[in-house]
Amino acid sequence: MNKKFLKTIITTFVVALLGVLCALFLRGCFNKTPEPEQPEAPQDTEQNTSAPQLSYEEQIGVFYKNDISGALGFIEPENKYEYVFLVGPNNKLEADYEPADLTDCGYTRQDGRATQKLRKAAAEALKAFLNEGKQCGVTDVTVTSAYRSYSYQDYLFNMYFDRDWKSGKFKTKAECEAYTLSYSTKPGTSEHQSGLCVDMHNLPSAEQSFAQEPEAKWLAENCYRFGFILRYPENKTNITGITYEPWHFRFVGRAAATEMHNLGLTLEEYIEYINVDN
Repeated sequence: MNKKFLKTIITTFVVALLGVLCALFLRGCFNKTPEPEQPEAPQDTEQNTSAPQLSYEEQIGVFYKNDISGALGFIEPENKYEYVFLVGPNNKLEADYEPADLTDCGYTRQDGRATQKLRKAAAEALKAFLNEGKQCGVTDVTVTSAYRSYSYQDYLFNMYFDRDWKSGKFKTKAECEAYTLSYSTKPGTSEHQSGLCVDMHNLPSAEQSFAQEPEAKWLAENCYRFGFILRYPENKTNITGITYEPWHFRFVGRAAATEMHNLGLTLEEYIEYINVDN
């Protein structure tokens, strides 16, 4: 093999190798996968500095037609269980017990009766409750009874008992008293003395037929939003010991009332559920 021929082979090999290397280089340049574009950083403007703030009511998912901000501190007390307690035969109030913060109750029926009174928180919550009702078609519901003293409850119970006994329907006074106790309570065991419950309806007198009124249905469905519960529901008489009273509402505070509403519990059941010492 002469030198000239060997030189030709070497030259050809070098040129071929360079060609392959160039081809690989060019292929890498044109087929390179582009990196994803990075989003632009947000501009430091007022529109991007903070997200819209939800109101307290929006955060908890409860909406009202009226502005209740002025009553919110009463509707939802700082102590969730401040008004969660029983009044009854096993939880009697003393004869001289009278809440120190009784105040005039709005929406008292204007038929000559004295202005009814409630504890301050219950009175403010009730005002917000019935003001909201006005926006929803509940325009004729009025308060017929709220706080009752020990002596007045004594008068009422004895009056009801005498009426029942004189009806002649009962063989013994014990039977008669048991019947009277199904819809009334002895002094010291009435929730009305607590200043936290209210009777309200749009009938001449309290009757179970009120439950069929659209106003009664709205009250029962919405009372928890204002801290009230329907105290003696129809399907829980075996627990409360009192017949169905669609007109009788008890203030317990919104947090507790909402839990009772969601769980379907009476006050007796709720106290057992949370194990509140009374």
